[in-house]
Formats: sequence, structure tokens, C-alpha cells
Amino acid sequence: MASTVVLILFDSPNMSPTNGQMHYGARNPLTAIAMPAIVLAFLGPATAAAQVPVRDSIPTDVRVGILYQPSFRPGIVMPLVPAPQGLREVADSARRIILRDLDYSDRLQVMPVGEDVPIEGPINYGLWDELEAVWLLVGAVEGTPDQPVLRLSLHDVVFRLLQEVRAFELPPLAHPGFRHALHTAADAVVRWATSSAGIATTRIAYVAEGPGGSEIYVVDSDGFGARRLSSDSSIALSPAWSPTGDRIAFMSYKNGDPAIYEIDADGGRSVLSVDLPGMDLTPTYTPDGTRLGFAATIDGRTEVYTYDLVRNCCPERATFARYANSLSPTFAPDGRRFAFNSDRLGQLHVFVQGMNNGSAELITPYIYDRSVHNAGPDWSPTGDRIAFHGWVGGEPQIFTVAPDGRGLRQLTQRGRNEDPSWAPDGRHIIFASTRDGATGLWVLDVVSGRIRRLVSAAGARLPDWSGRLDSASQLTSGAAVGSESNNR
Repeated sequence: MASTVVLILFDSPNMSPTNGQMHYGARNPLTAIAMPAIVLAFLGPATAAAQVPVRDSIPTDVRVGILYQPSFRPGIVMPLVPAPQGLREVADSARRIILRDLDYSDRLQVMPVGEDVPIEGPINYGLWDELEAVWLLVGAVEGTPDQPVLRLSLHDVVFRLLQEVRAFELPPLAHPGFRHALHTAADAVVRWATSSAGIATTRIAYVAEGPGGSEIYVVDSDGFGARRLSSDSSIALSPAWSPTGDRIAFMSYKNGDPAIYEIDADGGRSVLSVDLPGMDLTPTYTPDGTRLGFAATIDGRTEVYTYDLVRNCCPERATFARYANSLSPTFAPDGRRFAFNSDRLGQLHVFVQGMNNGSAELITPYIYDRSVHNAGPDWSPTGDRIAFHGWVGGEPQIFTVAPDGRGLRQLTQRGRNEDPSWAPDGRHIIFASTRDGATGLWVLDVVSGRIRRLVSAAGARLPDWSGRLDSASQLTSGAAVGSESNNR
């Protein structure tokens, strides 16, 4: 997944792509980097609004409708989970977390279980069928408080058969990996019922204000367990997960010179990764994790480069545009192409280019003599769509488009919405939003249009969604800034 910084596009009648004074919009509308002086300033919403004129990224004669197709979500019920004395809290927490994960998958309709519904004895398929349930998830907790075991069995109510059964060993209730183990169980249930992988065992990295500046934070996919990862007391931007989920790359001013650092996903000290002359920004990993893609500003011009992480050397320039700038790369799942931002047409647009082919193809609508701003591209893990934010009526909104530029689709219309990042299922997008007087990070299901707020912290921005994390190692250290009771 790619995470990009967003630089504001300041429009002026004296600016042109040939005078070296172009400025760039990035995924954070409150952050501006001016070229070639490369001055970083944090602007309040009012200031930003005053300096950015009304833009429209869509031609006036082509309006993109926001269409969501209703889809059937099979109903699933999960009765209370029995447990011996001393494991009752484990059982209740397990049921609550799993049901929330199933709901957030947007593939199953969680149905309530009435208090008068009998849950003892053999499975009564007829009863659950009358309640219009398609799936019945039965759980039981055994073992000891130090080594609890959750047994889950999924029943097909329609065909009256046992679909799957499995035992999940859990850490103790207070262990940092307890929730992750239950996320693993929930993803297994989603796979059993739908043949599609869930997203519960994922995390989101993002930028928010810390004690001495902007820092990198991480949070679980259900909005719990948010904690600060970096502690540099500087300006940190553009977090990007490695494909293995054990590292996060980001841009930082911690040593004065803006460079790219990596930090372990369980915290610790950040380590310098790329430091070319000038400014290094908007890092992202190639799908195989062997290289970093990023933008570097050298001699007053910004271009996309790659850096060999295996050999720890050998930056290679990937874009070539005279009198223009390119940044914010994001790679296709096969690693053979990448999308990026460029102002080479006098407007900020999204382009697609082959890794071994220098020909860049425009995929966002070009509007003659208009102030167009399309930024923050992120290539879907399924490979068929690229998300970005473009301006509509003076406000940024989330769009997706096919890699060949066809099928432009607007996904949001309320408030300001930017910095999109795909979940590994290619169905959900997280983005920064200000709506109804509230700011934070929101998750959108691009199939149904269902939306939920994930992080409510003011100033949270530049999110990047991880791949699926197969172990709880990323969750076992660091001080949490949220919990199940207070992080909503």
C-alpha cells in the first residue's frame, strides 16, 4: 500500500510550469511545501481555505454520480458463549469482539439473539431458519484464565450442516495480543462463510499531533488500541506499511534534513533509510518489499525514485518530466506499474507508468483552463482500481478510477475527504475527513456505501492500511492511548 504526503497547490497568476515556482498538493491539505524554497508550514483550516481557490476536478458537463448497489448480506447469529467460572469475562469479550469484526467486514449481517431463544441442547436448525439466519456461529470457552481456548463451529442453517469447526488458543485476557487472537478467529469465520478474507487482523498507521510535533500512530482495524509509534518530537509524515507488516516507512525532519526513515511496527527507534540530497518524501514499498518508492527534490525539481533495500544502495530515477514535478508513487500489486502525481500538464493529476517504460499515461480528467487538483493516489490490492482525492465544488472528495482511466467514480460528497488508502480486501477505504463538525479517520465500504468513524482524534491524517498481520507481535509493546472502553 502506498502512503503519500500531500502538498497544497497554491495557485497564482504568476506561476507556471516553466518558472520553477510550482507548488504541490499532497494528501494533507493543512501541510504545504513550497518549491524550490521547500518551506514547511502548518496552516489552520481557515487559512488554507483562504489561499486555495475553488477547484473542480471533474468537467462541468460530466458529473459523476455516487451510486452504491444494495447487496445481500447473509444473516449470522452468535448466541452467548458458555464458559466455566473464571472464564466468563473471556467468553463475553470474545463474543463482543468477534461480532464487531463480522459486522465491520460488511459481508455478513449480524443478527441479534433474543433472550427467549433457547441455546441449550442440539442445534435446532428449524428455529434459526425461522429467524431468517443463514449462518449460526456457536462458541465455547475452555481451559484456564492463563491458557483459554475458544472453540468455534459454523453451521449452515439453510442446508442444516456443520460448515467448519476449529479451536483457537488465546492469550490471557489482559495480554496485549488477546484482541489480535480474536481478530484472527473472526477473519477465519468470514473466510468460512464467504470464501473471502476478512480485514480484522489489519492495522492502520496515520499521522497525528504528538508532544513535540506530528508523530506516527497505529490503531487496530476496529478502532481500538491506538498508540503512538514514533517519539521524535519533530515533523513526521506519510507512513507506509511494509508488505510483511513488520516495518513502517515515513518521512521525518528529525535531523533537520527531510529524509525517509523506517521504524519497527512494535515501536522503538526510527532508523534512517534514504537520505538523498534535498528533500525525500512520500515513501511506499514495492509489493515484494525489496525496494522503496519515493519522491526526491534535487536541484529544484521533484521526481519519483526507487531505492534498493536489500543492498541498501542504488537509487534509480523512475520519472522524467522536463519543467515539472512528480511524487506520491503507489505500485500495482504485480509491481510492474506505478501511479503517481505530477503537474506536467500544468494541473495536478494522477498518471500511470510502467516500471520499465518511461511513458506516463494520464488517468484523471484534464480540464482546460481550470484549477484541477487530483492527489493522493493509492492502488487497490486487487489491481482494478486506483483511489485518489479530487476537488468538487471547492472541497476534496474521494474517487476511484480504473488504471486505464475508465470508470471514474465519486465515493463521497459530504464534508472534506482526502488521503484514501485501501484495505487488503480491495473493498474498504480509509480516509481523513471533516464532516458535521467532526474530524478524524473514516472507513468506507465501496460496495454498499456504509461508513464508520475509526479515529476521532483531531488532526489525524495520512492513513495507510496494513496488509493482514499473521501474528500479534506488532501489538505486544508500547503504551496504548485508547482502549475498548474509551477509544470510540
